[in-house]
Amino acid sequence: MFPALASTGTVATHPFVRVGNGSRTLVVVPGLNDPLHRVGDSWWYPRLMALYLRRYADTHTAYMVSRPPGLAPDTTMADLARGYERVLDALDADSVDVLGLSMGGFVVQHLAAADDRVDRAVLGLSGAGLSDGGTSVVRRWRDWAVAGDWGSIYRNAAGILAAGARARLLQVGSLVYERAFEPVDPTDFLVSADACLAFDGTDACERVDPLTLVVGADRDPFFDEADYRAAAAALPNGRLAMLRGTGHEAVVEHPAAFDGTIRRFLDR
Repeated sequence: MFPALASTGTVATHPFVRVGNGSRTLVVVPGLNDPLHRVGDSWWYPRLMALYLRRYADTHTAYMVSRPPGLAPDTTMADLARGYERVLDALDADSVDVLGLSMGGFVVQHLAAADDRVDRAVLGLSGAGLSDGGTSVVRRWRDWAVAGDWGSIYRNAAGILAAGARARLLQVGSLVYERAFEPVDPTDFLVSADACLAFDGTDACERVDPLTLVVGADRDPFFDEADYRAAAAALPNGRLAMLRGTGHEAVVEHPAAFDGTIRRFLDR
């Protein structure tokens, strides 16, 4: 069963899952791994994402909106942001809050810079560009994708997005998942990885007018603390919240700290 008031569909060619009926609208933009399994690619994945969205459903009508399938080669983050502008057109909301998770934060930087319907923006575990370590991870994943080695990406990502016993469980589960699922359009992952590697959001951040929160983590393999601080400093109305003792797994492992920080910012 979906959580109460959850639904799925497609808006402006972007698959989505929606939860809640709050008076405000929240659009969540997922990260690099979105093309490996979009919210419209199975019956079970949107249910999992709906559980995440429930964290915001008491105040917002919350959408997790995947990227559309069939991305053109050389697609940039600015191109993806224009697609999300069309999503906002279709939602017909005068004002939205936007939350970009990891690479989704790259898209949100361009979206918030270009669209005055964005009320508040959050860069969740996202800076204005990858660190050297983050660049190495994305290049490694890209190489595995070119070789069709999706299992290595799943297992490596599980160790980054979870910790301890949960990470080990996900890594074991990925062995089954690898045999049962392949990306619907594998080239979309390559296009997304290339867009990540080419991204420099400094100029975009400088054009973001809405109040924007950067949520960082001091053990993040994709961004150094200096990257988070530089993004917050480049934003005209930037705020920084650093989570200590955690990394990219904060979304899964530390919802009270990660989502609690975001909720307080959005509700302030």
